[in-house]
Amino acid sequence: MKLKIHDLIYDTNVIHPRDEPLHMTDPLVSAIITTKNRSGMLPRALVSVRNQSYPNIEIVIVDDGSTDLTPKVIEDFEYENRLIHLRNEESLGACRARNQGIAASSGTFIAGLDDDDEWHPDRIKFLVDAYSDEFACITSDVRLAYPKRTVQWSKEKVITFNDLLYSNQVGNQVLVKKERLEKIGGFDENLEAAQDYDLWLRLAETFGPIKNVNKPLQTIHLDHEAEQITNPKSQLAGYLEFYKKHKAKMNLTQRKYQLFQIRRAQGKVTSFWEIFRWVPHSFWLNEAKRYLAKGFLKND
Repeated sequence: MKLKIHDLIYDTNVIHPRDEPLHMTDPLVSAIITTKNRSGMLPRALVSVRNQSYPNIEIVIVDDGSTDLTPKVIEDFEYENRLIHLRNEESLGACRARNQGIAASSGTFIAGLDDDDEWHPDRIKFLVDAYSDEFACITSDVRLAYPKRTVQWSKEKVITFNDLLYSNQVGNQVLVKKERLEKIGGFDENLEAAQDYDLWLRLAETFGPIKNVNKPLQTIHLDHEAEQITNPKSQLAGYLEFYKKHKAKMNLTQRKYQLFQIRRAQGKVTSFWEIFRWVPHSFWLNEAKRYLAKGFLKND
């Protein structure tokens, strides 16, 4: 049986974790996965959650208007797992879908996962063990999987609000208390892009710095061109909206670097001189490497 709640379809055949007795001292972690037309990759993400060594996890999937075999993938998976399934008959966008998943979750903690990525088996265990309320949330190093190679992104142990005003040094996922997401209003549904970056900034501004576990606990797959929930054509415009939203909080150096990153996304960075002119000293090496590898990266 399926009940329509506003613009959602909620599958009542799924065992909801609120109705399932828990005999664990470990806090419940809600794994939020939003998906659209990625039935070929979604099973990898789901299996990576199911295979976590941490014992107390629920999965919340928001299908944002898929027209492929995604509903069948979820149906096949939900019989053997603690899973909540929400479906939008028409796509409402990444932010709305994520907020729907958060609202439907029961966990003390929220941990996001993109449908084309995967968690390493001990990810949630390490993040929960390392969590402290003195930090806004917690993240980890990641592996970036390109078609021809895999590289590790090693982040700073502590990422401050000031650090984030230069660039998104957190990435795309964290573990955070649900009550904190609720306090700051969740994802900003008015932004078309950089929604995760915006959320990290607001979390750090409200609750303090973000802690990083220096272990690669997630793989981000950049080796495909599958459909995205966020329309690629709107990403640049969305980032400009993000920049305007937070511009007043930035100093001149931070603004210049943000504008440099926008120009780079537009393909307008054509010389080393622009790196020296626009980029803070601490980012010179990374930007120079990116510039030199530009042709190689395009072939990936």
